[in-house]
Amino acid sequence: MISMHTSPTASLGKNANGGLNVYVREVCSAFSDRGIATDIFTRLQSSEDPVFEALAPLSRVIYLPAGNGLDKYSLINEVPSFASQVAAFAASAGIQYDLLFSHYWLSGEVACLLRPQLAARWVHIAHTLGLVKNRSLASGARPEPALRIRIEAEIAQQADLLVASTSDEVDELVTSYGANPDRVFVVPPGVDLTSFRPLDRAEARRKIGYSGGPLLLFVGRLERLKGVEIAIRALALLSDRAHPDLRLMVLGEDSRDADESEKDRLKAIASVLGVRDRVDFLGSVAHHELPYFYSAADACVMPSYSESFGLVGLEAQACGCPVVSSDVPGLRSVVRDEVSGYLIHGNDPAAYAERIGRLLADPQMAQQMGRHGSLLAQRFSWNRTADRLETLFDRVIEDGQARVQLNVGRD
Repeated sequence: MISMHTSPTASLGKNANGGLNVYVREVCSAFSDRGIATDIFTRLQSSEDPVFEALAPLSRVIYLPAGNGLDKYSLINEVPSFASQVAAFAASAGIQYDLLFSHYWLSGEVACLLRPQLAARWVHIAHTLGLVKNRSLASGARPEPALRIRIEAEIAQQADLLVASTSDEVDELVTSYGANPDRVFVVPPGVDLTSFRPLDRAEARRKIGYSGGPLLLFVGRLERLKGVEIAIRALALLSDRAHPDLRLMVLGEDSRDADESEKDRLKAIASVLGVRDRVDFLGSVAHHELPYFYSAADACVMPSYSESFGLVGLEAQACGCPVVSSDVPGLRSVVRDEVSGYLIHGNDPAAYAERIGRLLADPQMAQQMGRHGSLLAQRFSWNRTADRLETLFDRVIEDGQARVQLNVGRD
């Protein structure tokens, strides 16, 4: 596993940490249960990081020094050094891997440099795509650089197999990046259904220390892409009407890649709108604590301008919390409009306020949506994700071995 720019052990909701971290951690844990060993190569995040860290009985994280403190755009210059360190580690340990599995475009560039000397086959998952993000930028957001998009295209055309989270992502990889459709497969991420499940609301609120009225929740990194400003403006519209005690909890920290503090900008907007005292910025929260927040909330709001896959929405639904989200492909694959929540086309805060108002005005309907969401989430588990990945990986490894044997026969 190559996860150069972010570590599966890092705290969620800060810097560049989010769904990718959860994905790597959960897949490696599930692989370990199946007897599949994984080494995860990532960067040292601080001087306190060890050289090795066990993630599961057959999975370990290997921390390598590379560009500590740099944003993801500057990290491209560290790719050759990082790849050399991975190769040196494998050589010193006498390891030949069956497969490279790279996550995000920076790690894909690392994997491209490492193959074929480190592993016979290479699988890549993008998690997000630069072209998709650039088509739906929030006002003032920094566009993804042309270099990233060029590298993503090279990866899409050169990797032995591409994993996509949704069918929409498959279409993008094929039509926008030139990937061979025969090498792209949909494998949806999952959710830990033992941890993310409906909890008693009164008990959940006691756990998070909340004793107020109706509660909205946002979970994720604080960057313009996530649309938290829309949620705050919707809150202001609702507070002016029939919900003066409505609050919004924001779980997450600023992204290190941002040019400004998004948290400070959002606080200023809340102050101008007169709802600063109704928005709680709680910072990053441990992943295992999130079920209490989802279960305590009346709705989880996800006004993202783009999402490759709505992992937060899936977690919220697994906990029985209705989701009010943007109608973008990654969220559309998880949220069922008027069944487990609402999908909203466009970025109008009034549309979000109207749908949230419906949920608050009809608790019975909201509870029914929560139950439907919990049932829908049962279709997504990390075990199912790992089963599908294992099948695909076995196939691509066997294909690689067959090609080697064919070439040997020709020689």
